[in-house]
Amino acid sequence: MKKHSEDAPDWEDQRMKIIGLGESSIRKSYYPELQQRLNELEKTNSDLLDAIEEIQEKEFEIRQNYEELRSIQAALNMARKKLNTLNTFTFQDIQSALFSLNGFLTLTQELVTGDDEKNYLDKSLEQMQKMERVLHLARQYQNMGLHPPKWQNVMEVYVYAASHLDISYYDRDIRLEGLELFADPLLEDAIFYLLENIIYHSGHATKYRFWYETTDSGLTLILEDNGTGIPDDRKENIFNRGTGLVGGSGLFLVREILSITDIQISEKGEYSKGARFEISAPPSGFRILEKNENL
Repeated sequence: MKKHSEDAPDWEDQRMKIIGLGESSIRKSYYPELQQRLNELEKTNSDLLDAIEEIQEKEFEIRQNYEELRSIQAALNMARKKLNTLNTFTFQDIQSALFSLNGFLTLTQELVTGDDEKNYLDKSLEQMQKMERVLHLARQYQNMGLHPPKWQNVMEVYVYAASHLDISYYDRDIRLEGLELFADPLLEDAIFYLLENIIYHSGHATKYRFWYETTDSGLTLILEDNGTGIPDDRKENIFNRGTGLVGGSGLFLVREILSITDIQISEKGEYSKGARFEISAPPSGFRILEKNENL
């Protein structure tokens, strides 16, 4: 029994080793490094808590701003709706008054016999027609951007636009199959004004072509006639308000409608050989469908 007692381990020494206080403790030699690691973790944890708190504050601020923006947007939409309603009633009243005035002037023209009086009445009727056109353009400009852009089949849009005009005099070469443009719903009006420009300003034109070409940078839609063309010093001015078609806003409105979806238009024709309008769309603004996709 005595020999067994002499061979028994020193439990106190073992305990000190285990808790890291003994001279021969393995943990004791790593304690400074572990303590440094612990301090680093505590600092990182503190930084994370600060970051989380900051994120929560930002999230609350964003939520407040979102609610405020949503309220402002709702108020703007309501104001726009009321303004459009008022404008619609105003346009209708003015149009009705112009229609009546035009009728009275036409009746008066039949009663007048003097040349000077007839001349004045003719000029008055011309101004009446101009006012009606300006009113029509103003209404369309009001509707611009009112509805979101959408994908539109260009051939169908062309057919609808051409149906409002008498273009039976012109030979036509139309190659628009499968092409769709992402544009404002007023795209039909834009094409209408371009076609009407041929009637009013092409001079001796007898034919026109309407087709498209694709490149790496996008698509170019081309409307070309064999009329008089546009002088180089007027190629840009024709898109300004107050020039161009009767009423002075047709091509201006065309550019405004197309620009809503980043579609550009320019005149690249050679004077005395005809006008050439090039409509450029970015890669994201057009798509070409296969025949079976059009069915």
